[in-house]
Amino acid sequence: MDESLRNRAKDVFEREQKQLDGAFEPSSDVKAVGIFTSTSITQNADGTYNETKTEKKAEDLFYDDTVVGKVENQIKEDAETLQAFCKQFDDEIITLNAQINEKKQLLVTLSTEAIARNCSPGIAYSTVDVGSTDIQPDVTLQATQNSGNDYSMFEDRVAMEIYKKMAGPDVNYGAENPFDPTSIVTLTSANSGFGYENNRDNGRLNAGDDATEIEASDYNVGGSGDGTKEFLTNFESSTNLGIVRSNVATTETPHTTPVSSTVTIDGITYGRYYPGAGVAPPATDTSTPPEGVTVAARCVAIGQSITNIITEIQTLRTQRDAAVNMLNLNKVKDKKMEKELQNWGAENVRKKQTQRQTSNADAISAVDALT
Repeated sequence: MDESLRNRAKDVFEREQKQLDGAFEPSSDVKAVGIFTSTSITQNADGTYNETKTEKKAEDLFYDDTVVGKVENQIKEDAETLQAFCKQFDDEIITLNAQINEKKQLLVTLSTEAIARNCSPGIAYSTVDVGSTDIQPDVTLQATQNSGNDYSMFEDRVAMEIYKKMAGPDVNYGAENPFDPTSIVTLTSANSGFGYENNRDNGRLNAGDDATEIEASDYNVGGSGDGTKEFLTNFESSTNLGIVRSNVATTETPHTTPVSSTVTIDGITYGRYYPGAGVAPPATDTSTPPEGVTVAARCVAIGQSITNIITEIQTLRTQRDAAVNMLNLNKVKDKKMEKELQNWGAENVRKKQTQRQTSNADAISAVDALT
């Protein structure tokens, strides 16, 4: 192998890697003067003259090689300022939603006990004999019917739209496209202050509520029920906290009085029997409640607690929405994104320069290895 030719081949790759070296360094040590004074002479009607001197900042008239760096730094600082501003409001939302979800988790805990004790309304079971109206309990259950309004409880959250590669914990200044992907994530302390739009995502609170957890296939972009839909593949759903039963009776009689009736299932009539709370079957928890109260009294306490907690959650939601005007916050976040994009563009160029410096390492090694 001609060593001169080998060196020339390596030089091709090495020169390509170094093409952007110094691209961000000032090419001149000449600086614009601090203050520039201009003088103008005007003639008066009587033939005399007036002299006027005007001082202007040099940066308004000239620029040197350091101006680009200054502008880029200012863009970065502006983006960070707006991120810090938005973070204060995002953190307030996170704090209030955490309080709401703590209460929602308590609803799940109380409901789990109510279901296990079969508090009224709960699960009734039928007689074993087809067509029989004999309502005495039978250990062999032919069919059961749940009269409770069991439903899934989802967290209250803010579903934040974000370009992950542009800004935030997953920023990637070397990405080809900062807008890919568009993601919907739950607002957390890790991504607080970032994103370009917040959307309130109140989880179901009552059995009659619509399931408000956002679906990836029909996400309401406006968050205001305007019917605007957009399919987003990079989607994070709200958390299912568990099962809640919010219609637990708040008087003792329904929990202590067995109920006999009939029920028709698939065209066949059975005797239907609710034995009362704490009776197996169908209750799976037949233990004595804490503090020596009766099962019925415990069921009443659970029902009252669930009702009170739901009211407390509604109050916290009102406080949260009053503290943070989502519409105005989104206006700020939209403008913040412009600064984030400008900063990403500047950092992307720097990243490409760094990548170029080692981009031909394999090719150079291959030239050295060839004999």
